[in-house]
Formats: sequence, structure tokens, C-alpha cells
Amino acid sequence: MKHLATKVLHNWNDRFWWRKVAFPYAARKVHNYLPHHGLYLPDEDWDNLLILDACRYDMFAEQSTLSGDLSKRTSAASNTPEFLQHNFKGGDFSDTVYVTANPQVNVHLSDEFFEVINVWEDHWNDELNTVMPEVMAEETIAAYKSYPNKRLISHFIQPHYPFIGETGQKELNTHSGMELSKRLATNDEATRDQLSIWDQLYEGSASVDLVWKAYRENLDVTIPHVKRVIDVFQEYTVVTSDHGNALGERAWPVPNKIYGHPPGIRIPALTDVPWLVTNTKRRKEIEAGDSSSANISHEEAVSQRLADLGYK
Repeated sequence: MKHLATKVLHNWNDRFWWRKVAFPYAARKVHNYLPHHGLYLPDEDWDNLLILDACRYDMFAEQSTLSGDLSKRTSAASNTPEFLQHNFKGGDFSDTVYVTANPQVNVHLSDEFFEVINVWEDHWNDELNTVMPEVMAEETIAAYKSYPNKRLISHFIQPHYPFIGETGQKELNTHSGMELSKRLATNDEATRDQLSIWDQLYEGSASVDLVWKAYRENLDVTIPHVKRVIDVFQEYTVVTSDHGNALGERAWPVPNKIYGHPPGIRIPALTDVPWLVTNTKRRKEIEAGDSSSANISHEEAVSQRLADLGYK
């Protein structure tokens, strides 16, 4: 309480602090005492799981062109660290391979999976500070072929910022990317190069309409690459998200608008996620522990793919 009082006295006339820090903190404290529930992914039925980071259900339902049975589910998390810790932290998932573009997996998890394929390590886009969806599609397909007897999770960054569509590049290109997460995962100085797009909304230097447009474009750019992956997959596949994004919704009981995906806040904009089920006619024969002798390593699969393309 003494620390809190000091913060209030120091920032009492800083509207940005009240909007960005104090009100979300108050909302989290209240929401922590509210009953809430959500998905626990290890208990759900899937062979392949495609995670679109920060994808709201309403946006996906309106824009997705993917075939399948779509329903709305409730995530138990409002940001990626909560999602990872709730679903996987400390578990034994030796029957699962996790392919990730998001370095947060490496920050918050250790040896829970049979293998974690860190696409961000070798395929980071230095200009945009992200991993592009076409690269994730390639690496996901390679992992799928390498590990036919494992459950497979593929964690795309998009539609999470940075915005890679036309609007984002032309009109919102001065916001941070995923460099903070990468630096955390590599034990570098945990800083952003610029303000996040949510901080810009809090301070009023970006418009909600423009961010909405760029956010939607991120999903539009990503969907064709997700479809390409699904077309290769032959077994039970689910497309979902870890959490959503708030773009001006309010979190009772605080009066201010919420932007982004702060932790601990349970409102539909943050916890309503898509659950698209497709490719349901076939199932994998899942094996825990060591992969079968018939499987080739991920590195061998990549080498063979490069050879097929003419690279020796």
C-alpha cells in the first residue's frame, strides 16, 4: 500500500499513467476475484493446433475464408504469458512438437514439449521485428512431415502487431514489433525500439479506426498461409488463438478504455477466441517420447526441402 500511495502521489496529474497503468491495474485486481474459466488445451480434441496470436473471435468470424466448423470459445488468458502458463507450464507434453514464431514460448516454458522449433531464431525479419506468416507456414509443414506421430502446435505471431499489411506499413510503421519478446528470450536488454501501438492509442497519437484496419489486414495477410498449412495437414486440425485484443472496450469497474491485451482482464474482447475444426476424418497415431525410427529429423527434412528446390 505504501508503494501504491507513492506511485499515486508521483503520477496523480499524469493522464497517460492513469490510463495505461493505474486503471488496468485496478481492473486486474477486481477481475482476479471474479470467477472465470476457459480452455485447457491439453484436454481438447486435436492432432494439429494452429494458434493465431491475438486473434479476436469476432474479427476471425467476419474475415476467415477457412472451411470448417467454427465456434466461439473462451480463453483462460488475456495475454500470451498467461496462456502458456495456464495450458502448458510444468506439464509433460512429450507427445507434442511446438513450432513457434513467438519468443514468449521460450521465455515462459522450458522442457515441457518433445521439441520446440524456434522459427524466430533463424527467420527473424529485422526490418519488421517479427516472423512472417509465409515462413511459419513453411516451417510448420516441414515439422509436420518430420514428426507424423506427434501432436503439432504452430504458433503464428499474426494478427498480433507489428502490422505487415499495406496500411500498417504506410501509415503505422512507427510502432514497436516483437523485439522485446525476442530480447527477453535471448537475455538481451528488455527494451522496445519504439512505443507499442497500444501505448500510442493510450496517448492519443494513433487512431482506433486506423489500428483496426491494420489489425484486420494482418489477419487477411495470414489466412492464405494458414490455409496452405491446412491443405497439407490430413488429420484433425483446430485453428484458435491465445487471446484477443481490446480496442476501446471497458473493463468493469474502471472508467477508462482498454487497449491491447493486458494480463488478468476477463472481457469478451480479450477472451473470446475462435475454435475452427477441420480435417476431422483422419487421426494421427500419437506417440510420446522418442519418435519412431521411421521419422527423420527436422533438420534432415529442411535439408531435403532445400535440395528439392535446387539448393545443395
